[in-house]
Amino acid sequence: MNELRVKSILAGVAFGIWPIFMNQSGFSGNFGSLMFTLVILCVIAPFSLGQSVDLSKANWLMLVGAGGTSAFGLLSFNGMLVKADQQNFGSLFLTMIIVQSATPVLYDMFMNGWPSVIRGLGMVLALVAIVLLTI
Repeated sequence: MNELRVKSILAGVAFGIWPIFMNQSGFSGNFGSLMFTLVILCVIAPFSLGQSVDLSKANWLMLVGAGGTSAFGLLSFNGMLVKADQQNFGSLFLTMIIVQSATPVLYDMFMNGWPSVIRGLGMVLALVAIVLLTI
């Protein structure tokens, strides 16, 4: 297994676990998002500050777009997490994962045209899963 696959698996495990902790944190959605972001900043900063970066080559518009959409998503997600009870937490979380997974496929379809029949079927099945999870 290559390094990128291992990192992908580790990210999936971490992204699957942190919402469970956040759901149990007792913070409100917005304040919880702020505290969460501060913890992330404290953890990531030591790994980032020693790197040399040419800021003149960065695409700042894409960075602002990424940060803005991520902030909106975090506020929405944490707002959902703090109000979700144990009975519907799993289905709400899975709905978010399915929509999150389908988004790059939709982007790919927009950029490169309709995908193969298999990928199209996958999109239909993802929509069916969302419906079945919310019943």
